[in-house]
Amino acid sequence: MKKTLLTALLGLTSLCAGAQSSPHALGVHFGASTLDIEYQYHFSQKNFLDVTAGIFDLDDGFVAQGIYNWNIKEWNWTPSFGVWKFWGGVGGGLGYYDHHNHNGMLLGPVGTLGFGFTLRDVPLTVGIDYRPWVAFVIGDDFDIVDKGFRNLGLTLTYRF
Repeated sequence: MKKTLLTALLGLTSLCAGAQSSPHALGVHFGASTLDIEYQYHFSQKNFLDVTAGIFDLDDGFVAQGIYNWNIKEWNWTPSFGVWKFWGGVGGGLGYYDHHNHNGMLLGPVGTLGFGFTLRDVPLTVGIDYRPWVAFVIGDDFDIVDKGFRNLGLTLTYRF
């Protein structure tokens, strides 16, 4: 039993240590306008691609977004705890909108500004971000949806 526990502990430790250098991350974003599953691919320590898919405005539609981000600044304020980061990026979103008389495809630009930290011992990033999105509804009629402009949220990602 002790050997099994020790083997599991060593395996978990090596997984966490190796994950810090992995370019892949998976997580969730809880926003005021969206609830998303998130995938990140880190090209380097300076930039990463963030792809999300989820629901828009709780029940009014589905949206997928792609955002190219830059790590603007990193701080080593708490070296034993983790690294603090400020990031920003631009991209686009595509989805489907079904709200009252406005039905159709959503299409529009997306931006992001975020601030958070990555834990030193576990490859987990926790952040608060602002992801404004103004979308155009193309369908039965043309409309502009600005509900995405209030998309302040919490992001949790785990590098694997």
